[in-house]
Amino acid sequence: QIHGESGMELFVERLYDMIISDSRIQGFFVGKNISQIREGLKLYFTELLGGPKIYKGRDLVDIHMALNLTDYHFDCFLSDTEKALAGLGIPDDTIDEVVVSFEPVRSSLLNRTRGLGASAAMRNGRALVERLGGEMNVEAIVETMYSGCLDDPRVRYFFEQAREKMARTKRLMVAAMVGAFGGASTYDERNMRPKHYNM
Repeated sequence: QIHGESGMELFVERLYDMIISDSRIQGFFVGKNISQIREGLKLYFTELLGGPKIYKGRDLVDIHMALNLTDYHFDCFLSDTEKALAGLGIPDDTIDEVVVSFEPVRSSLLNRTRGLGASAAMRNGRALVERLGGEMNVEAIVETMYSGCLDDPRVRYFFEQAREKMARTKRLMVAAMVGAFGGASTYDERNMRPKHYNM
């Protein structure tokens, strides 16, 4: 969808040019081997986006261990990714797919433990679910998010269901989010990937 190997090369070239011009994150690339980084990105992105498994480079955790990256830095990278793809005329829905595919890489770049509860950091002795106001507020978040999905033509198809099934989906989403946010874990995260296989 991004026009094969030639499209990937153009994307990586455009993305890297944007990154080294982005004052928010350019400092991480000063003095680095540009051609080596570009080639590594091209191979890694090709594999990540469903292409052949051709990346033979170092593990992402090892590469980024000493950089002290934060969510802000990764969000800047995603923003540059969106702009690079848009500049190449890639459709919005494809750009969304790419960004979603890149999101799971966040935990490796930020050297976090993986899993649903990985980002539920405690602050001042309180988990994220508490800081949000408890499970009732998570339910309100899910309700608002679900309504937004039903109004979004890009994803509506996946959320339009019979009333009973819709209610069950919302309950599962609440359970998953409560567990992810540091609350009582009642959702088995191993079920999440199989649930989405046929989408």
